[in-house]
Amino acid sequence: MKKSFLLLLSLALLFSCTNQTKQKKEELAVLTVDELQVQGKDLVGKEVIVKGTVTHVCKESGARCFVMGSTEDVSIRIEAGKIGSFSQEQMGSDIQVRGILQEVQLDEEDLAEMEKSAAAGESANIGHALGQDAPGMHSVVGGNRDSISQAEKLAAMNQKLAESKEGYVPVYYLDGIELIADKK
Repeated sequence: MKKSFLLLLSLALLFSCTNQTKQKKEELAVLTVDELQVQGKDLVGKEVIVKGTVTHVCKESGARCFVMGSTEDVSIRIEAGKIGSFSQEQMGSDIQVRGILQEVQLDEEDLAEMEKSAAAGESANIGHALGQDAPGMHSVVGGNRDSISQAEKLAAMNQKLAESKEGYVPVYYLDGIELIADKK
């Protein structure tokens, strides 16, 4: 009698945990990259689902990809994390990824260092803040990876810093948990 009760209790707990996980996924709104950039401050450290088009997958290991929003200039970096890796075949695909939103805070000193690197003709990309780590444009399915240069991105970031009440420019990225959808 005791054994069958314990077995029933274990099964009930197992199904209850599975249902909670499914409900949690269903409760998360699917955000575009643009929406995530606007709401980012309130979502840091929280689980989110983001959707967009893959514009770049790191070639060596697939450890990260970049997903664009309404334009190539609105993007977010996604670290593969629990997903494992991204593949080159995903370039140009629309994907949805569940993950934890993280933030890098770039201050005046960081931007000055980035400008110094850019002036020397080097990549000025602290924490991939400017997108994928290459100063040139890359052709991808659906358009060019970047339509503005490092210098223009840095100028825009300096403008944001000047307007910032916090004293930093937030750069958001996602620690991936699950690749939900991958459509060509």
